[in-house]
Amino acid sequence: MTINWNDKRREFRFQLKGSFDGFKFAIGTHNFAVEPIDISRSGLGVIVDTHLTPDEEFDLKIHFPDERPPVTLHVRFRTSERDAYSMNARTRCGLELSDKDKRRGIDLIALLSGTPKLRLLCAS
Repeated sequence: MTINWNDKRREFRFQLKGSFDGFKFAIGTHNFAVEPIDISRSGLGVIVDTHLTPDEEFDLKIHFPDERPPVTLHVRFRTSERDAYSMNARTRCGLELSDKDKRRGIDLIALLSGTPKLRLLCAS
């Protein structure tokens, strides 16, 4: 068995494919397009369609298309890059549920697995 000590993931993750149609991702009042990468019970890996400064601390909120209250995610890490085709700035983010939402018992897999345009795939 090989252990990757550089992997900071704390939970089992599933690859996430599809789109967040109907969801709104926002930092403050600014909305972003978000591409899913992977998901765990308390974390989400995404690509955001903009450059985010490395030293800025912020939270990202998910606003659902129905009456559910928004969920707050803390940005735990990010790496900026350029899209290979369009050369637009984008950022790969590792997001973790806020402590408040963890205390509320939020499980991101349960919350998002019923979304019609998202599919959970094998573990990543």
